[in-house]
Amino acid sequence: MRIILVNPNPMRPPVTPVSLDYLGSACSDAGIEVDLVDCSVEPDWSKQLSHVLAEKPILVGITVRNIDDSYFASRDFSLRRIIPVLEEIKKSTEAPICLGGVGFSIFPSESLEFCDVPYGICGCGEESLVKLVIALKDKIEPETVPGLVWMENGNYRSNAILSVPLEKIDLAPRPLIDNRYYFENGGQVGFETKRGCSLNCVYCPEPLIRGKDVRVRNPLNVVEELTNLYNRGIDVFHTCDSEFNCPYSHAVLVSKAIIESGLGSKIKWYAYCSPEYFTEELAHLMRQAGCVGIDFGADHGDDKMLRRLGHGYTSDDLIRIRKICLKHNITCMFDLLLGSPGETKESIETTIILMKKIRPDRVGISLGVRLYPITRLGRKIIEASKGTLSENPSLFGDLEDNESLFRPTYYCDASLGEDVENWLHGIVGDDPRFLLGRRTDANLNYNYNDNPELIEAIKQGHRGAYWDILRRVSEGIPPNLLI
Repeated sequence: MRIILVNPNPMRPPVTPVSLDYLGSACSDAGIEVDLVDCSVEPDWSKQLSHVLAEKPILVGITVRNIDDSYFASRDFSLRRIIPVLEEIKKSTEAPICLGGVGFSIFPSESLEFCDVPYGICGCGEESLVKLVIALKDKIEPETVPGLVWMENGNYRSNAILSVPLEKIDLAPRPLIDNRYYFENGGQVGFETKRGCSLNCVYCPEPLIRGKDVRVRNPLNVVEELTNLYNRGIDVFHTCDSEFNCPYSHAVLVSKAIIESGLGSKIKWYAYCSPEYFTEELAHLMRQAGCVGIDFGADHGDDKMLRRLGHGYTSDDLIRIRKICLKHNITCMFDLLLGSPGETKESIETTIILMKKIRPDRVGISLGVRLYPITRLGRKIIEASKGTLSENPSLFGDLEDNESLFRPTYYCDASLGEDVENWLHGIVGDDPRFLLGRRTDANLNYNYNDNPELIEAIKQGHRGAYWDILRRVSEGIPPNLLI
């Protein structure tokens, strides 16, 4: 049995396709031979594809990390950029193609139709991909493959997603991807400590595609993974967890395991965290474990809007966690999500004033909320629109023949007025901490894809989260000085 795994993501700086590394290990353990074509690495990926496909694989698997960039200012429908890769595959082999990944799992049937491929896997793929390969080899019915989506008699069918305990899966080897390349050209390498999310954000599809029940990895297996990568010359990482500190107890255990291994003094890493479960104790442990930066999904600074967005924390918590980060020498960014239902200029102004008061190292602002049909907010907007998205003055993007919201569709409360972007730029002013774009001139300092300043900084030796690399460049901090 032999398959081809393909990373079609052309983003620059390149982002580690962690999922393919994990899938490669699972397939190898099951006796399946795996070849990789990484379009981010291969200067002539078309030639490489033709070469490996000539060996007649049983399946070609493609990771779909993003459907779009989820950013109102640019509204980039990035899925269309994998079409040339798909065309090359279809031209070179009759082997079936299977899509997977977080982006695919949000819009499975729409993605299969758009890409014109027969199979897709929702949720975690380690066990499902192996079962699909075996099913194809032994001509077994597709109903046996967990999470599989496929076309049958003109309709898409799907199997229930199997929630496999991560403690039973060894994710440490990371044998498939050239992670050293991603470190040198992308500035960091990703890793997971768990999957799923138990939070209740009204706009976020993460709990619905990865599960509300969080499945955690054995902290020792996480340490083994980081050690393997460190031994290959990689010493700056970023968590791929939706929120590293949920559940809190597991974040503590992972941090302690890294410290006890001795890695904490050798590596640096960044994390996504929720403001709701962040304490003095955890900050201390994370810092001792090598964490130098945290991106908090703060979303807002107005307490009424925080409740509307489904959060259990308040603006006082944002003040508290900023003080904790300062005390423990952890650089932090607060990401804001403005414009959702009920937003007013007053609530936005309250938030900007708060950010200027507590002074995070960086503040990322997204004005306009990407809508997904599987979220509470997405369902609410669809129901209220009654099949006429284009008649809703608060909706932007591709509104015609897009009831599934597959193509980028955003909500920005119409009561804010047509001048809201210029108005927001006005109240932010020239404060360099704020990363803010607008539709008329999507600001490169927040659009990481093809950002020439960011690419050059990494070439010069800067490493870390992209927001922190840009911060250090703007402040004249040399590449070798990473906290």
